[in-house]
Amino acid sequence: MKLISRLIQLITISIFGVLFADQTSFQFEIINTRDGLSDNEITSVTNDGRGFLWLGTKEGLNRYDGYEVTVYNSNPFDTTALSGNRIWDIYKDRDGDIWSLTDKSLDLYIYGINKFKRYSTGSKPTFVTQDLEGLLWVATESNGLFSINKKTGNKKNYVFKPSDPYSISSSNFDSKQFNPIVIDTSGNVWVGTVSGLNYYRKDKDFFQRFMSSGSNLNTVSNNRINTLLVQDNEIYIGTPSGLDKINTNDFSINRLAQSQWFSPLNQYSVNKLLDFGSDKNMVGFWVATTTGMVFYNGAYQMFEDLAWDYLFGQYINNVDSDSKGNLWIDVVAFTGLIHFKTENFFQNSGMFDDTDFTLLQPSADGSLTEVDEPQSVANANINDLFIDSHDNLWVGTQLGLNHLINTSQNFNSITKGPKQLKGENVRSVLIDDNQNIWISHENGIDKLSKDMKPIKTYTSDPTNKNSLLSEETSALAITSDGLLWAGSQYEGLTIIDTKRNRFSRFNAIRDDEVGGGINLTGRINTIYQSENIVWLSTRDGIAKVELEPKQRSNFSFSVYRYDLYPDKEFLLNATSFLSDANNNEMWIGTETNGLFRINAQSMEEIAHYILDKTDEKSFSSFGVKTIHQDKNGVIWIGTPGEGLYRYNNTANNFDRWSVYNGLPSNTVSSIISDHEGTVWMGTRRGITRLLSNGNLQSFEISDGLPSEIFNDRSIDISKDGKLVFGSVSGLTAVDPSSVITNSEPPILAVSSIDAIDYEGKRYSINFGGDKFSVDHNIQSININFVGLTYNKTEKNQYQYTMDNYLNNWVDNGNSRSVTFQGLDDGDYAFKFKASNNDGIWNESPYIISMVVTPPIWDTWYAYIFYVFLTIGLGYLSFTGLEKFRTKRREDNRKDQELEEAREFQLKMIAKEIPDYAGMDIKAYMRTSTEVGGDYYDFFELEDGSFYVVCGDATGHGAQSGMMVSITKAGLAGIVSNSPDDILNRLNTVVRRVDTGRLRMSLSVCIFKEDKLYISAAAMPPAYLYSGKNGSVEEIEIHNLPLGGLDNEKFDLVERDFNHGDLLLLLSDGLPEAPDPDGKLLDYPAVQECVEKHGHLGASPLKEALIKLADEWLNGTQNPDDITFVVLEKGDFSKKPTEAANKTEIKKVASA
Repeated sequence: MKLISRLIQLITISIFGVLFADQTSFQFEIINTRDGLSDNEITSVTNDGRGFLWLGTKEGLNRYDGYEVTVYNSNPFDTTALSGNRIWDIYKDRDGDIWSLTDKSLDLYIYGINKFKRYSTGSKPTFVTQDLEGLLWVATESNGLFSINKKTGNKKNYVFKPSDPYSISSSNFDSKQFNPIVIDTSGNVWVGTVSGLNYYRKDKDFFQRFMSSGSNLNTVSNNRINTLLVQDNEIYIGTPSGLDKINTNDFSINRLAQSQWFSPLNQYSVNKLLDFGSDKNMVGFWVATTTGMVFYNGAYQMFEDLAWDYLFGQYINNVDSDSKGNLWIDVVAFTGLIHFKTENFFQNSGMFDDTDFTLLQPSADGSLTEVDEPQSVANANINDLFIDSHDNLWVGTQLGLNHLINTSQNFNSITKGPKQLKGENVRSVLIDDNQNIWISHENGIDKLSKDMKPIKTYTSDPTNKNSLLSEETSALAITSDGLLWAGSQYEGLTIIDTKRNRFSRFNAIRDDEVGGGINLTGRINTIYQSENIVWLSTRDGIAKVELEPKQRSNFSFSVYRYDLYPDKEFLLNATSFLSDANNNEMWIGTETNGLFRINAQSMEEIAHYILDKTDEKSFSSFGVKTIHQDKNGVIWIGTPGEGLYRYNNTANNFDRWSVYNGLPSNTVSSIISDHEGTVWMGTRRGITRLLSNGNLQSFEISDGLPSEIFNDRSIDISKDGKLVFGSVSGLTAVDPSSVITNSEPPILAVSSIDAIDYEGKRYSINFGGDKFSVDHNIQSININFVGLTYNKTEKNQYQYTMDNYLNNWVDNGNSRSVTFQGLDDGDYAFKFKASNNDGIWNESPYIISMVVTPPIWDTWYAYIFYVFLTIGLGYLSFTGLEKFRTKRREDNRKDQELEEAREFQLKMIAKEIPDYAGMDIKAYMRTSTEVGGDYYDFFELEDGSFYVVCGDATGHGAQSGMMVSITKAGLAGIVSNSPDDILNRLNTVVRRVDTGRLRMSLSVCIFKEDKLYISAAAMPPAYLYSGKNGSVEEIEIHNLPLGGLDNEKFDLVERDFNHGDLLLLLSDGLPEAPDPDGKLLDYPAVQECVEKHGHLGASPLKEALIKLADEWLNGTQNPDDITFVVLEKGDFSKKPTEAANKTEIKKVASA
């Protein structure tokens, strides 16, 4: 009856099975030696409990964190290194620690100290597992079985002894066995060798053997045990001769081949068994055989073949399942993988369709790609499959590591090519009422269907007036009467009646009602319809056309030129229009004059929004790219370099989003809102959407986009909610409802911690147990950390803080390291957290405790000694008055020394700001109470170029003054035109002087023509402002200070430095200035100040930085010198006067 019921079910499902067919697409990336792997042939893959991925090769062990690879190699002279470079397998225990199986050892990696503990096995280990009590069981090729107690380090060896019937049945295992050691539900150990099955009696410490006995059906079918699988109180045993089942209660054995399992090929050799999983609506397991895949349906107690053409009859080398239960199958017949999507299989009780299978084979670079037919591929065998906790699939091959990219974004892109787009640079996008897509580009206009299939192309023919005015087309608009308006890229307009295929050309936008005619010249920036009025703009001004009913040609333009109405600044180079749904006003964005609201009828200005330095909520951009109003009436503005703005109607001010809030770019080119009200943006670095929780989700080329750069206002939405974006390299479309946010935050881990003492020696710190301590002699502590996701990790962001040192969280961008210098003795807690590629942050940070131990004279037992010493000297208390007088004299002496040191420091800095053609230079210094050792100066080179230095000496007072004088003298004697060479030579000078623990931090920058060259020794980052796009680059160079190491090599950075660009060099005094509550200003505040005021020039930026310091300190004294130099590139015809060039020699030095 069960068989008949099953047949009826299969017949019924087969009629409708095709309706449920769904094709899954896959995209793999390849990681190989070019990415830092020690070898391309990957023998094994797993992850540890902290989320790191570990790869075994024949050239060492590799750890991968999604960014970079760390390689571990053997060292015969170091017992804490790997025992061998050939890694055959990797095992993760229940503590999350990893064990490497080498030629003759099992090596435990100890996290925190970055070392290994070896357990010799005398023969190649082939398999490892762990029982319920924590003992590890290790099978070897020829030296039997080992048990290892991880806590005590004790190990025991079990080998076959011919004279002992209670010894293990064989000392031999091999790597072709899958899961030869299992732990049953009672915690008992079962061991399958190449000659017999064994049950370990832990109460008596011996083995009970189960051997094959020919035709006896109540014995195992073959003495070679290939694989074992535990299900409840039964163990399934796979052998070369069949599949057996043993009851763990009474040890009864049943052979299933030819009793329950009937193979159509009469072959029963089993390689591997794999459970369906407890979350599936079917009970059973998979059987990988030498003639294909078989499954056992527990409900029907039946075995059936997975009869797909490229699977049936094939030798199954390996099989694994992902979190959804899908199978990944490796067959011997051809190189590659078969993916079996099991959704239909489990829903329909074992029914499947051909479309559930996908065949993947290595491409030329080794990455797996989909193919229709298997091909012969040499030297690309698959060695291992692994699926991690994030459901990432990793495939170890002979050509490298394949990683299946988890992409939930469904962007569909089309580019220039045959049967695709006729042009590449999609400047404008429109969707008509029939959901056809219209795009303009350098070769005309394309009309596409809703699924982006080409329908028709409109081009220009100089001999045919019934064609486009010019081939290169820009702005598009479809008016309410169905006409297509197309602006030419350089000048003029074409209006197309697409139904009648009639073209009206306008070589110029002319107002014929005015005597002599008034033209608008130049490219049409935008075309916009509000009610029955069409608005157009060029660099010269704005034109309006009033549409008449049934009018198809002979349009009359009203032209408003800026040169005729100079008081109406909104006429100059308008870029975008928006008719406000809340009133009858028109919003106009311009290229350089900001944002306007006007009366659409009278063309009179109502409001002009530009930067107000006294109002942080003002509109701070001079340019506007696009304006959009969402379904709630909220107005959004995209700008070229200042980010995204939202207008607050009630308060008449603006909220702003920039790269500091997660925007990938400060240039927002296009904006639209979907049917759910979510705001989408095209930028110069991909597409972004603003989620309801305030997070920004960004998409890039890896998400399927054709380009990172999207064009101005080239965006639209269809009736069914599909969004289309035009880029410089094609068109992309997305259904917002199909885009899923990655809700899994990263797994947090510390990669390594290094310390550097005052002699420049570097030490690796043991941070096992998430705690560590360092001596007070340590100068710098560098903590490297990571958020592990393996999914577009370049988008991950990081924040950190440290208790007892910082009062706030510090944004670290995508940087995964932080350095702390000169920490006082005490207890600290370093914390960090990370966001994934979609901006989802960890709720709880990773915490690691840190102790800086004090010197012996500052310990608690030293203070006890001081107490007793004080008591012992009590009788000398009458001398206190004299000591007081002495101390006062000493204080006066120190005050005098301090003042002399301050005067000496100010004498060291440049007395005049040099006058270099095309360069405006401003400098500023505010000394602290103790004189912090800051320094800046300028040096001219023989070729007429110059370089500037900005530095900070360690120590205070006379000590720092000595270091500055050494630096200044050293620079005066160095002849070089390369900053890194200058620092290399100066480092030698400082080392020769032997300044003890004193060090000098210094930035050196040389300017030549349109380039700058910068190098630094342990200085804060420099900030480079681009006058072209208004962006700010943080130039951070990681090197030790001068005087650290003899052989320190200093890095050199080269950048363009053009008209309008600014460079800010500074010491750490400003970013690390504390407010009255002790909170540090921090570097992002300085960078934001440069971004806001850089376009105003060197002098306003200098004043803005001084104001920033004053407001932050709020009347308190700066504890460290505040010093900075601002250099602006421009054509300055006016030379500074001598008075202007002088540096004021006071407590504040400024120029």
